[in-house]
Amino acid sequence: MPVRLSFNPIAGSTRGLSASRLSRLPPAVCLFCSLSFRAPASLSKARLRAAVTTPSRRAESSLVSPAVVSDPSDGRDDLISALADLKKYAANYVNLSRVELALRNLAQPTGQESIRIAILGLSNITDGWRTARHVLRLLLADPLKPEESWEKELERHDASRPLIVRVTEAQPDMGVAVAYARDSLVAEMTVSSPPLNGNNLELLLMEVNPFDSASSREDILGFEDAVLVPTVDIPTSDTGRYNPVTTPVHKALLVGDGIMGAASVVNLPLLVDQDLISAAVNIRQYASEDLSAYPFNKIDTAAAIEGLQLFRDSVGNARQYEALWSDSNILAVSTWLKAGVLSNGTGATKQAVRGLIQSLLRNTAAAIQAEEASKLSSTLSSKFSATSAASLDQCLTRWAQSAHEELQEQLDDAFTGPRWRNLRWWKLFWRVDDVSMLSAEMIAQRFLPEAERGVIYLAGRMEEAGITKSNQGADRPSYPGPVLAPLPHEGAGSPLRRPTPELEGRWPTHIPFTRNYLVDKAVPALQALAQRLVVQSLTTSAMTTALAALAYLSSFGAYEAGAIAALGFVWSMRRLQTKWETARSYWEGEVREEGRKAVRATEASVAEVLERSKKVHTVEDEEALVELTRIRELIDRAEDALARLK
Repeated sequence: MPVRLSFNPIAGSTRGLSASRLSRLPPAVCLFCSLSFRAPASLSKARLRAAVTTPSRRAESSLVSPAVVSDPSDGRDDLISALADLKKYAANYVNLSRVELALRNLAQPTGQESIRIAILGLSNITDGWRTARHVLRLLLADPLKPEESWEKELERHDASRPLIVRVTEAQPDMGVAVAYARDSLVAEMTVSSPPLNGNNLELLLMEVNPFDSASSREDILGFEDAVLVPTVDIPTSDTGRYNPVTTPVHKALLVGDGIMGAASVVNLPLLVDQDLISAAVNIRQYASEDLSAYPFNKIDTAAAIEGLQLFRDSVGNARQYEALWSDSNILAVSTWLKAGVLSNGTGATKQAVRGLIQSLLRNTAAAIQAEEASKLSSTLSSKFSATSAASLDQCLTRWAQSAHEELQEQLDDAFTGPRWRNLRWWKLFWRVDDVSMLSAEMIAQRFLPEAERGVIYLAGRMEEAGITKSNQGADRPSYPGPVLAPLPHEGAGSPLRRPTPELEGRWPTHIPFTRNYLVDKAVPALQALAQRLVVQSLTTSAMTTALAALAYLSSFGAYEAGAIAALGFVWSMRRLQTKWETARSYWEGEVREEGRKAVRATEASVAEVLERSKKVHTVEDEEALVELTRIRELIDRAEDALARLK
């Protein structure tokens, strides 16, 4: 079964709290479990706009009683509302775990907020975990007392397990200070340290891998989030799989050992905000003056432990203890630890909480700025601009005009040319088999050849402008071609027809598809009609001639028999002439109409793509920039409330 981290919050006194502060106290739930990663909520533009114009009180509904009227001069309630809105509407740009920690601090009594500090031992070829363990012991040990049980337990603690150390007043029944959570996965220790008692302080001791050096601003922000939100891997089952749980802290101390530890720390951007992230390296070969230019504190844990033991052995060794303690430079680390952590009697918010919120807002503003720069850069670098859009519109208009002119001129030349005249009705008797060849050749040569080449060129211009992409696969062309209704003999329920795969391309395929349709469907129909009319005419003439012969043999004279034969021949020829000329006229009209449809469909297809591209390149970018501006207004709200925070 999955095992959760059980980090119980420090129990603070609730005496003397107002109804407003008491109602904001959260329930006693696991902090680090509650701060584990959640999927970002979907961003609602309408609700974001409402949150910017009218500050939301949704976050206060579960923390503050709605009947309580807060002091307008105190920005705590406004800050809670602003951070809750940032968590909700800017989930992609804000660290949700740190927001949860800040909201929990703001729900606690002013000046009594729980502070969490991480002491991270860098794991390398030297023993960074042992140095971090010694640093924690030296920071909390009381030199006026003999070695306590928690110090021995700390020395025996396994480096592979994170340790939570809670600093609180000593209790008579405190006893052994180490207790393990479920299945002995997380260790928790309660320690009494006179200089730090009563400040609601928790320390997280764990081993981490050396961080990569950061050069760019984005890398620096990512490094800060990685250090201030360390991840604890919790086994989920007996299969060896782990579930990462985020554990946000207010401050972090990176601890290294030896030259390799210094090399791991020296390239890290620790100078960004040393109040939040600091480093200490246990190195004895160099003096502090030689390492003063490096971004870490040089410490000597062996000298500090020796001085601590001497003082515990005898108060007379106080001078040696003071000298060794000063040489070890543990005092600098202790000063950094206490800065912004100790409770003050003025009732003001702890500086560590302010630093957490300031860092959170600063990183969020930097993320918004980077996103805005990316949007503006993509807009400026985009090849599709208003000038190119107007140029492509003009090209499309000119192409449509020339295509209609070409259709009329080419088909007029084709239907008045010698090839089409060779298919007159009285030539069908010896050219009936050439109908298919001559008509198909005429369509192939005269049916919008220049218009097809022009639309291919126009499609290339569109691809150059970035409207269409050339890396689309053959199975997904930019223009799949026109969809035609089923033929009459196929029935109304038949599926719509698509062009054949060889006709699909990266330009509108209406013209080649229509040409292929005419050659495959219209030409064979004309050929069949011609053959049928010729056979009918010959059959009618033969039958009337036979009837005339029978009439002559019976009792009719030659004149009457010749009249019957002539009547049948003339009627059959007239019938052939009427039907064939009507069919030719209808076929001419069909070819012209299909050509006009192909030109109009191509023009509409290209115009639709151009119009859609205009909307994509303008509306989406503008909406994204507007949303980022509104999120920046939320950050300004939070900064204003933080400035008024007591």
